[in-house]
Amino acid sequence: MVKAFNRLPISVIPTHYTITLKPDLVGHTFTGQAVVKVDVNEAVKTIVCNVNELEIQSATVVSGTTTMSPTIALNKEEETVTLSCDQELAVGSATVTYNFTGILNDKMRGFYRSKYTIDGVEKFAAVTQFEATDARRAFPCWDEPAVKATFDLTIVGPKDRVILSNMPEIENKDDPVDSTYKVVSFATTPIMSTYLVAIVVGEFDYIEGKSEEGVTVRVYSPIGKKEQGTFALECAVRSLTFYSKFFDVPYPLTKYDMIAIPDFSSGAMENWGLVTYRETCILVDPLNTSQSSKQWVAIVVCHETAHQWFGNLVTMEWWTHLWLNEGFASFMENLTTDVLYPEYKIWDQFVPNTLIEALMLDSLDSSHPIEADVGHPSEVDEIFDNISYNKGASVIRMLYDWIGDAAFKTGMNRYLIKYSYKNTETPQLWAELESASGLPVTSVMKTWTEQMGFPCISVTTQQEVSNRVLTLTQSKFVADGREEGENGSRWQIPISITSSGKEVTKIMMNQELQETMVTLANVSPNDWVKLNPGVVGFYRVNYGSADLARLCDAVKAKSLPAVDRLNILDDLFSLISAGKAKTSDGLRLLESYKEEESYIVWNNISQVIGNLSIVIADQDFYSDWEQFILELFSGIKKSVTWDPVEGEGHLDTLLRSLVITRLGKAGDQEIRQEAKCRFDLHASGGAQVSPDIRTAVYSVVASMGQEEDYNTMLRLHEEADLHEEKVRIGRTGLAAFSNKTILAKALEFSLSSNVRAQDSVHMIGSVAGRRQGRDLSWQFFKDNFVLLSERYQSGFLLSRLVKSCSAGFLCEEKAREVEQFFTEHPLSGSERNVAQAVETIRLNTAWLTRDQADIANFFKQN
Repeated sequence: MVKAFNRLPISVIPTHYTITLKPDLVGHTFTGQAVVKVDVNEAVKTIVCNVNELEIQSATVVSGTTTMSPTIALNKEEETVTLSCDQELAVGSATVTYNFTGILNDKMRGFYRSKYTIDGVEKFAAVTQFEATDARRAFPCWDEPAVKATFDLTIVGPKDRVILSNMPEIENKDDPVDSTYKVVSFATTPIMSTYLVAIVVGEFDYIEGKSEEGVTVRVYSPIGKKEQGTFALECAVRSLTFYSKFFDVPYPLTKYDMIAIPDFSSGAMENWGLVTYRETCILVDPLNTSQSSKQWVAIVVCHETAHQWFGNLVTMEWWTHLWLNEGFASFMENLTTDVLYPEYKIWDQFVPNTLIEALMLDSLDSSHPIEADVGHPSEVDEIFDNISYNKGASVIRMLYDWIGDAAFKTGMNRYLIKYSYKNTETPQLWAELESASGLPVTSVMKTWTEQMGFPCISVTTQQEVSNRVLTLTQSKFVADGREEGENGSRWQIPISITSSGKEVTKIMMNQELQETMVTLANVSPNDWVKLNPGVVGFYRVNYGSADLARLCDAVKAKSLPAVDRLNILDDLFSLISAGKAKTSDGLRLLESYKEEESYIVWNNISQVIGNLSIVIADQDFYSDWEQFILELFSGIKKSVTWDPVEGEGHLDTLLRSLVITRLGKAGDQEIRQEAKCRFDLHASGGAQVSPDIRTAVYSVVASMGQEEDYNTMLRLHEEADLHEEKVRIGRTGLAAFSNKTILAKALEFSLSSNVRAQDSVHMIGSVAGRRQGRDLSWQFFKDNFVLLSERYQSGFLLSRLVKSCSAGFLCEEKAREVEQFFTEHPLSGSERNVAQAVETIRLNTAWLTRDQADIANFFKQN
């Protein structure tokens, strides 16, 4: 049940905070003082702000010449503190002072501790992670994005530690109380939201560069690893300049710091001027980092740098509009990475990695609109998901394609200038883009952000002499295949249509019309016709059998671009899972891809294989399915080598790992033997396995399931110094064995002190993703529920674990068991994920029930 919630009163609001914090890195506590200048907008006796897990020792309120000592009342449920004064505060300015203590927790939220080791000695850093609503764990504040203020921060810490905050240091002096401590003060921040405040106290090296505009950029890394920040520094310097020019708005601060944090719950956090990162998202070791990980670093750095404008300079008014931050940053990360590193072909990868992931989630009844109503803080974490990020990015890409680059840039510039240091809601952005483009942006885009889901366009065609007449019908795509009827959802849809060798035809499909007719001139009876070339539109397409057959021929002949070839397959399998087509139709289509060469197409094929593998995991014909996979990949196997070929492209490198992994897992003995040979050499100190195929080698060796190999991987995990390598061994090695006894050991290991809390979730999820680990991981989750819920409290890490451990089942009995468990063991902030897991179980169960005989017959006949 959704908690009742009220935002803070606006009778008293802050204008400036002076914060002093002193963390105890041994006792894991901190003391603090917050002196807050406030505007009193109406005569009141109470001041209400946010506090969570702080002890308020004392408070004073100065109004005019009167100093008051109010009573202090904490509300744990509402996460507030109320100061009640004896007399009313006069309208005007006042000063509120809070003295408090808190705990440097180990939950990776608020003001927390992060463990690291130097020369075998275990130490702790003090770090902040405030988004969405955890600044209140560090100091009393009005912890809402629209309540912006300026901040003066002073941090007291050991002299031998690096102390950083959002702004440059302006004073560094000895602590008069303790000669081993220093007092570091920072310049006043711009007007900003509380969730963007950042503080780090720890031991770090750094490298430094400057952008074209003269902004000092630093990358802080663990002691002895500063060179691993070189690539991220390059990305940051180049992306700062790119955004400054693209938006035609300068970066508003004088420094831009990025720092690798050992314990960090998300990938990164865009704190203004001090971006915090998980180590795997910022550090690149030339000898041990894979090209896919390096690409990820570029993407994450470009994402966080985009936030310095989108989110920090202009901030959403409330979490309902989170997508304004995340959807735009996710779009811009791709646009920017594509400009800076065109060899990555990032837009080709966008469709399988971003758009399709969003379509899958958004077809569920338990999805949510891009603009999701959010009240209580416990609800916020759940919308940091594939809708806010991936669907947000996808509809912005569609908008960008529709209105064009020039109008997009002009609208963005006007928006950022008009609302600098302010807060906005979605309509304000649409208004600027509409003004810049002269197109009806508001009326079109409202249909994409204010309602859940997306359309499926059904296409019927008729040949009229040399013309092809298309009848397009839109309806909401629903994962269970049901029809909404005439009163169902409708969209304003920018539609593109192409045919063999012809120019693209563009129309706007009207929200008011369920059906639209389009005539394509000079299209012969044998020509194929395809909607959504380039897969820019956020919709699926259902073709008639004759049109689909022509497109299948185009797939075989590779007369369609790679992204369109994968789109044909993905749309069909989505229709299959919804009961609109037979699985055997999809399997026959898959056979059309035997001569495929494109990485992005094979990536999508791999996703399709993964989805169907879940559905038929317990079937007797699973071995037939594995044989089908071996035959499907037989052609690409011949052209993919184990070692790099001189001059190969970035996507060729990524393809190698994918092909080895799929073939090895499906039982290709040649691949398995070579993987084992290379692994043994690597583990014994001989020829090292290339980081680009290490994931593949670990997963293939694990799939053969030997205890000796598990123990070797444990040793390699312990010896690994690079966090990326520990994660790789954990997720794709230790968690990928086929032997249930070994998987049980891996689950126990995941919660040991050898695995960081941020990584445990993903390791358990990796076990759950294996046929042999599905039941084990769910039982493990239930057995360790108290420990897990205490370790992660609420938050998206726990929400993801809920989903990964429970969504893989294939019967109604298990769906009810999952529902019942979370009814009896409610997890605040995970309700939507539980609903999505249960819905997924029921959808896959229905798919299996519907097509079990169809699939079995296909394998018998083939």
